[in-house]
Amino acid sequence: MTEPVRTVRSTEIVYGARGAALDDPADVFHEASKAYPQLLATQLPGVRNLLASRELQVSAQRSVRSNRELPAVPLPQPAPLTTSFDRLLIERRSTREFAGEPVTQNELAALLRAGYGITRGDREAQSFRSVPSGGALYPLELYPVVGAVEGLGEGIYRFDPLRECIELVRGDRKREELAAASVYPEIVGAAGITILVVAVFWRTRFKYALRGYRFALLEAGHVVQNILLAATSLGLAAVPLGGYYDRRVDDLLRLDGVDESTIYAVCVGKPLEDA
Repeated sequence: MTEPVRTVRSTEIVYGARGAALDDPADVFHEASKAYPQLLATQLPGVRNLLASRELQVSAQRSVRSNRELPAVPLPQPAPLTTSFDRLLIERRSTREFAGEPVTQNELAALLRAGYGITRGDREAQSFRSVPSGGALYPLELYPVVGAVEGLGEGIYRFDPLRECIELVRGDRKREELAAASVYPEIVGAAGITILVVAVFWRTRFKYALRGYRFALLEAGHVVQNILLAATSLGLAAVPLGGYYDRRVDDLLRLDGVDESTIYAVCVGKPLEDA
């Protein structure tokens, strides 16, 4: 008879034999970002400011990074997503190997629209997006790093959902540099696209303070899940990626790493036939 295996007590693995330190960064942040009814007015001063300022209300509706001086590529009609939702949940798998064949621009458009596109309403007011967002502040930006997309040059692009285009931020073979900044260079190096999710923290923190940081992380999860399900519907291979060297990736995107930083990534490409 096989002896039962005891469940590991992970506390010592995480904190060590002495237990959690009083200044453990994760614990301090979690406690500092909690909401309490008796402290809400002081914890979230931005809510009061937002209600009192028409200028702030309008600014909060313009949370899209756009630079009309950069070369822009209009996105074509997105490839249709026709798979039923129950099939998507059953068939979605993380796939770490890619065939190396190029993704189409229609497929790229479908991935970006599913991830963070505007679905209905006034585009100038970005009324509705494809994911929920705390206070409808939309603190994220999507940067597709293109390695193999039909008719599209390699480089780093930024998705503009209002204009339904991608702006070329940096050209040349940036996929190799991104791969070198990843813990899994073989995955990034073979993917047709790696979509980097960047948080512009002040867009949410001006209203929700430290709790806004939580909201940005939650929103990134919604975005990447949508991209993964869209990739499944399109018959593409995809895998979410958290293994990268933050400072190197932020430098590649020319982000300061404080007000703006990369918080998630997803690699997408054509699947291997035998995967």
